[in-house]
Amino acid sequence: MEVIEVTEENKNEQPTKSRITMSILVTAFVVVTCLSAAAVISLTGFGGRKVPIIPDSAAQMGIDDSLLIDRGGVVPPISKEAHFRVMSFNIRRDFESDGVNQWKYRVPLVTEILRKEAPDIVGMQEVLPEQMPDIAAMLPGYTMVGVGRDDGKNEGEFVPLFFRNNKFEAIKTGFFWLSETPRVPGTIYRGAGCTRVTSWALLRPKGHESNAGVDILAVSTHLDHVSEMARNKGAQVILLEIRKVLDAYATKTRGTTVVLVGDFNAEPQEKALSTLLSDSWKVERSIFSDSRLSAVQAPEGREIGTFPSWNPRINGKVIDYVLYAPTPLACLKAAHLTTPSESLSRLTREARECLKYTLMGKEDMEVRADQYRVVIDPRLADSKVQPSDHRPVVVDFHVGPAPSPALRTRR
Repeated sequence: MEVIEVTEENKNEQPTKSRITMSILVTAFVVVTCLSAAAVISLTGFGGRKVPIIPDSAAQMGIDDSLLIDRGGVVPPISKEAHFRVMSFNIRRDFESDGVNQWKYRVPLVTEILRKEAPDIVGMQEVLPEQMPDIAAMLPGYTMVGVGRDDGKNEGEFVPLFFRNNKFEAIKTGFFWLSETPRVPGTIYRGAGCTRVTSWALLRPKGHESNAGVDILAVSTHLDHVSEMARNKGAQVILLEIRKVLDAYATKTRGTTVVLVGDFNAEPQEKALSTLLSDSWKVERSIFSDSRLSAVQAPEGREIGTFPSWNPRINGKVIDYVLYAPTPLACLKAAHLTTPSESLSRLTREARECLKYTLMGKEDMEVRADQYRVVIDPRLADSKVQPSDHRPVVVDFHVGPAPSPALRTRR
């Protein structure tokens, strides 16, 4: 094997020096040859010489890491982490009465937001069928999940979900209505201002991020704008339907986090939020955490309003949210629980339904909201044309091994 490259710089070197150099290289060659998995990588430099080195990893040697296991080698651990960005955005339906804020004038602004923020999952509200072609053009490479609220097909507003094709595959998708008959299209609670539909998609990360072993149940909704009772009833339906989806489609071997986004038409102190965040899974802990409050970082602050109603100069109300389950849920049937039956018998039927999820969390993994932001473009502070009467909410999530119980912060 040739390991010395002759150049004008070294051809007249003294024989002694050449013999010493050759001796060193031959010795190195013998050492390398004696290694059972030896290889030589040549790096050109040092006056034109090629310097042989012993590789320090299986990857450099071009062999499978598993070959090292029986020889005392250390196999690098498989990464069990994943990252994804979620956006909730009420884009405002197209009203002719909006004047300069009609949809046709807002399309470029909404396009810029989506392309700049580049979310992996987007939940939208107030999307009319005639707005869909524009939205699809803004999000190439995404899959849309949604139906019209009036007929379960193409009539009425959509609350669609969009997800990146190259990042996720859809295991299952579906819809339900916020009414006493959630699976019947077009149904409505008495006293509600209009029909409300919810879209969901059970997503599995692709590529190496699948190794984290956590799927994502993404849900986009829009609670009623008229009746507080209808909003609270809608929140209860959402929780019930999420349980049904988990029971039917979530696996026992992979955890599933739930990310619920939408325009709740409710400020933080209202009952609908209390239902979603604290009252719903009473046995051990609530399923959801509010990313606005729990995110590690909130650069623009946690009190920025999401509904300035076309006026960029005011803060506005907080009514748009991204909620999530910090502990991925491992779906097991109630019969698989080890809790004594006499203890279960003292619980209500609803509490038993909650129990099978709250006690079966994958405690070895966690979902963390790293950053929460309400998107505000300072360039539009004095503009009459705004992207929407709502501001988008963007949250960056991290999925990975949970810290030890001693280090874990109670949420």
